[in-house]
Amino acid sequence: MTNTQKIQRVSALMSALCVLIVILLPLLLLWIWVDFERTNGTLEYIGNALRPETIALPYRILGFIISMVPVALLMWGLLHLRALFELFRKAVFFSEANARLLHKFAMMLFFSTLASPIARALVSVALTINNPPGQRAVVVNIGSGDLNSLFVATVFLAVAWVMREAHALAQENAEFV
Repeated sequence: MTNTQKIQRVSALMSALCVLIVILLPLLLLWIWVDFERTNGTLEYIGNALRPETIALPYRILGFIISMVPVALLMWGLLHLRALFELFRKAVFFSEANARLLHKFAMMLFFSTLASPIARALVSVALTINNPPGQRAVVVNIGSGDLNSLFVATVFLAVAWVMREAHALAQENAEFV
């Protein structure tokens, strides 16, 4: 098996994995909000202000909608990443589309990561709004996972830029021949 064939095989697998993740992300998030009593450990960043028994259905729905914003951005990015892997699967390695798709994925990862702390803060408000005065909370946190994702997104943005410039240079050189 040639290296190109190996790349095509891995790319097909990665493309399918992107689709699977796009399907699973909203389902897992929905499960968290539906089975709240069992899964509320996922919201431990809110701390002692979280009282599951006081969270009515409308606030759970609001929490789900707010939580979906960064997830939806990531899902959109994963669809671009899937399209990139589909190009690789077809042995298209050096097109402008490759750079464009990688750039779009990186931007969506970047925006999703920026939206996550904001969404977490809004969720903390939605979940503690029914608490008695003095026990409501606005929790803002930025974790190492957020910083790691921002770094990875920035790396992908830089690689996409280099790929775009390399493609433009290759086009320019091809015109001289």
